[in-house]
Amino acid sequence: MIEKPSDFGGLCFSRAVIVGANGAGKTWFARRIAAGRSIPVIGKDGLALLTGWQQRSRLEVRAAIRGSITADRWILEGGPSILQPEVLARAECVIWLDLPAGLRFRRILWRSLRYIGRTRPEHPPGNRDWPGRRQWLFAWNAIKNDHAAREWIHTALADAVIHVVRLRTPQEVRRFLTQYNETAGYP
Repeated sequence: MIEKPSDFGGLCFSRAVIVGANGAGKTWFARRIAAGRSIPVIGKDGLALLTGWQQRSRLEVRAAIRGSITADRWILEGGPSILQPEVLARAECVIWLDLPAGLRFRRILWRSLRYIGRTRPEHPPGNRDWPGRRQWLFAWNAIKNDHAAREWIHTALADAVIHVVRLRTPQEVRRFLTQYNETAGYP
């Protein structure tokens, strides 16, 4: 069931999935939700990356995700591929950050510039950002594949028996965080 952001009305959870396409702000959002609640954030990128932007196999990543969600409290954030049946079976809710493609493109490029020559906190050591052809292609592919990512998420969630909140604008994201923090009793 996909709900409007205003319909979440006091939604509380200890196991959640934050999903969205590249540049949607999943890591940032997950950290804001987890702050002050002692809920660990599990980033799919951290599970999938080795060094030098090399990727673990899909089977290894899936096994790492399965191992990570056995805990009682977690927030798993990542792209559409994290919406596996075993994840949805354990999660209490899904928050889908479905922001406009142009905004996500700018965020991807800005993120590369912000971390130029450094590894982002959510990545394992040895994965330094460096603006250049790789980042431009990554940003371009994120936009080019926008429809496919949205379709994948929609299909994965279509029959899910779980609360799904779909946030489509930065204003909805901020409103959700404000309401969630007020409901949970945090400033």
